[in-house]
This record gives sequence, C-alpha cells and structure tokens, in this order.
Amino acid sequence: MPSFVKPENVLCIYEYVPKDTNAQVQYQAFVSQLRSKREKRGDANFKYAWFGSTAQEILRILTCGFGSAVAPTAGAAFGSGNYLTPGSRPFSRNYLNSGLPRRILYYKRGEWTDFPESAREAIIDGFRHQMPCMVVFFGCELMLVDLLCMVMSNSRTKKHASVAWIDEADRCFFPCVSFDGGVDEPSEQVSGVVRPQAYSVPAPQMVTEVIAGDGNGPPAPEAKILNLQTDSGSFAFMEKLFLWGMPSFVKPENVLCIYEYVPKDTNAQVQYQAFESQLRSTREKRGNANAKYAWFGSTTQEILRILTSGFGSAVAPTVGAAFGSGIYLTPYHRSFSSVNLCSVDGNGVQCMLLCQVILGNLEQVRPGSLQNSPSSDDYDSGVDFRKDPRCFVVWATHANTRVHPRSVVIFKLPPNLQEYFFDLSDFRFDKNPIRNIPPFNRLSAPKHTFVSLPGHEINQQMPYTILYYKVQHHISPIEKELLFRHHVDFQTGALTSEKFLGKISVVLGDHLLVSTLKRSIDRGIFEAAPNADDMKDTATSRMKPNSIPSKKANDSRGR
Repeated sequence: MPSFVKPENVLCIYEYVPKDTNAQVQYQAFVSQLRSKREKRGDANFKYAWFGSTAQEILRILTCGFGSAVAPTAGAAFGSGNYLTPGSRPFSRNYLNSGLPRRILYYKRGEWTDFPESAREAIIDGFRHQMPCMVVFFGCELMLVDLLCMVMSNSRTKKHASVAWIDEADRCFFPCVSFDGGVDEPSEQVSGVVRPQAYSVPAPQMVTEVIAGDGNGPPAPEAKILNLQTDSGSFAFMEKLFLWGMPSFVKPENVLCIYEYVPKDTNAQVQYQAFESQLRSTREKRGNANAKYAWFGSTTQEILRILTSGFGSAVAPTVGAAFGSGIYLTPYHRSFSSVNLCSVDGNGVQCMLLCQVILGNLEQVRPGSLQNSPSSDDYDSGVDFRKDPRCFVVWATHANTRVHPRSVVIFKLPPNLQEYFFDLSDFRFDKNPIRNIPPFNRLSAPKHTFVSLPGHEINQQMPYTILYYKVQHHISPIEKELLFRHHVDFQTGALTSEKFLGKISVVLGDHLLVSTLKRSIDRGIFEAAPNADDMKDTATSRMKPNSIPSKKANDSRGR
C-alpha cells in the first residue's frame, strides 16, 4: 500500500477456516493440486495474491468457493478469467534503494520538469527525515507528494501526476508508466518568476522498477487542509485576524490564500479529541480554560510537519529563549511579531500558522528564566507579562494536548517590507520588551535628525520628534509601538540616521508623510531647516516619493 494507508485503517482481519464437508473437500482438492504441480513442474509457483470484489461476492466465495461463486471477468484486458493482484507489489523499492535526492521532477505535457526550488527543498528535507509522504507548496497550491507511489496530488483539485527523482549518486528513479492528470504548475502571477525549465531525461538512465501502476495513477492522498474560498466567511474571519495584528502597510492583497486545518485521519482526530478533552478538563479544574487564538511562525517545512504529525512530534522547544524553554506563540492581535520567524521561499512567499491554545492559569516568567515546565500545579502556561502579553509559552510536555492548528495563512510581502520585518528583534529572545510608550510630545531625544522628501515640491525639513507628535493620532497602536522602538534604537546607537529614517518611511508611508508636511506648512507652524553647521551633526532622509506602499492618513486600524 502507499504510505497514506495507515495501520489504523485496518479495522479487523478474519481467517478462513474450512470446517464443513464442502469446504474441506475443496481444500483437499487444492492441496492435491499443489502436490501435482510440484511433481510435474518441479515448482508449483505458489504465491499469495489479492482478490478484490463486492462484499456479497466475497461472502459467497467463503461459503461456496471460487468455482461456484465467481464468474470469469469476460472482456478484460488479458482474457476471461479470475483476476488477482500479487501479494506484495514493490511500491517502496525505489524509495528504499535511493540515496538523498538532488533533483525532484514531475511529469507535465509529455516531459519531466524540475520542481520549484522551495518545493524541492521541502521534499528533500522530508526524505532526510524519513517522510515518504509530505505536503509542499507549489506556488499557492498545496501538493501532496508521495515518493513511495511516485505521485503528487493537488489537495484542492485532486488532480495528480507522476513524480521522479535523481539522487546524489546520479541514479535515476522513474516510474515505467508516467501520467499527467492536469496538475497545475506554479502560477506566474503568484510566483513572479519564469516557469521552471523542462528537462528531458535520457531513457537509458531510467530505473525500470515499476512504482506507478495503471495510467490513471493511485488515488490522491487525503488532505488535512481545506483551501478556503476568498468569498467565504471563514476566509474573511482569518484574513481579518491576520491583518488586525499587522501594521497598516500590510494589505489584504498581500494575503494569497488561507488553508483551514481539517483533522481527517485517525491520528489527527485522536489529537483533536485530546485537545477537546483537555479543554473540558481545564475548564472544570480552573473554572476558565482561557482558550485563545495565537500565531505560530516558523519555517514552511516545520509548519507542514505540524499539520502532518502535530505539535508534540514536529516542534522542538525553543531552548535559551527569554522566558524559558517551550513553544512560543504570539497573541492574535500581534501577528506582526511572528513574521520574521517565517521562512521565505524562492518566490517570496511565507506562511504563518493560526492556532487555538489552552492557556489555563498563566504564570508570569521572568526574563532569562531556564524554566521548562510549570513551577507548580497552580499554573498551566507561561507568559511574559500578564497585563499586556507579547508572547505565550506552552511547555513542551503540554504541546499535543494544549495547541491545536486552526489555519495556515499564505502571504507575500514586497522585498522592502520583508527586510523591515526581518530587522525587527526576535520576540522569543527579547529580554527587555517595550512596555510603556510615552506620549510622543514627551520624547527625550538628545540625538536629532530631520525628515524631508528630496525632489518633492515640499522642500522642507522637520525634526523627527515633531513628526512623531503630529502623526500619533493618525496611526495604529502597533505603528506607534514600532516608531517608539526605532526611536529607542536610534537614541542608543543601534540604528544609523539613514536606517532610522528609512524605517520611519516604511511605517508611515509617503501619503501620511506628505500630508503631514503639507499640513504643517499650511498652518505656518513648520520648523525652520537647520543651518549648514547644524547639518554636520544631523542626517537628512533620502526617501523618494512613491518608493514604498502608501498609507491613508487617519488610518487607525479601520479594517
């Protein structure tokens, strides 16, 4: 069987025992025939084989035997008779004999084509971790790749196509029968790159072991995720939750697609039942289970492993982090904090996992703690600060029962925004997170720098502290926090003037910058530009209009 058929799919097995006279006569005739063939041929070529049919016909066979219960298959491909399949087909031989793949290919329009680099790396990583069946992103589509059966399937359309590979020793592993069921290639619009080059593999290099059976291919593996339609209520809810925790320069068009996790197989259903049981147990014990939505950012490969195996099996606790060793998640209204933990594929695409987490009684963990479990039975999970949490810590021993995947958000940011997020500090290792943000008219700024728009008709400059003060009522709390963080980094010397002003431009956007400068001129309250001597100790922004995504003024999170 392919690897997606699990032991739990086998409900029970009955052994046939010939007890009545008719059954015993038939069995004696079979044994007699076995001896006769052995004497005549030297080898009876005795094999186990499978016979598939309706439940009624199989019951008739068990009652009356093959000769009385089964009619020959007339008009079949290889003549009229009783058709059986070998007891074991070499589904896994190629996979077991192969070294680590260096190229992964799929069959499309009569030729073999290389997988996109991001999908190839995910498949090789799965092979390295002895995972013959895995899910990978193919552009914005989710594909289930089964190396045992050498097939990939689109989890949404159920179309499938043959898969092959070349290992590090340059040995080629190809199915003898290749099929193309119309699996879509990565969208050029989504990826922003040219379609991958097609390669024709010379026939002599092909390995002749048969993995794919008939031309139609094996059935598609059952997916655990559902691609949400963009006009559905579920999509709107997940998108709103994702954008709610983002600065306003992250737009709905940056969300490519959203997958909802659907636990279908036995293992996934058992884990979900354990989560539900833990929810009830915590509610009874604490009075309130304190269940929340939270974001988990990680590499695409790790998120796919979570969807396959669950948190407990797929995620190692973050060791050496600021608030102990465990699984770190961010509150639903702070998705921006997890962006820099999400890997970027070759097309600039990232994914983030939305989870339901049972927090129970939260224990405030001190920065620098080496804690890896609750300090007492009075607590269930860790938190950096009870009144205003920036991160939750689920201890590794509780991962499978207290964290449940809900959905995967696939998003793509422009390169300048990716760079901006990756420059932010990793919240898991930030031992001194910013708590109190003062009013921007009270900022202490021993170091000064001026903001301007060179080349724009508004040829004026403004001290950044005054700019902060004028925009503070036109930005969201997240943007205010980011601006204050950059102010602190600039004043402590962690940011140069140029980088500091660049970050201001990203957070505020051209539209708000221009409107604020223009409004100040119209009111006659503009600050005078510094003289030449002052310019020696200050820096002026080199921001160019329209070089970054615009932002509407007065946008205080009106999503």
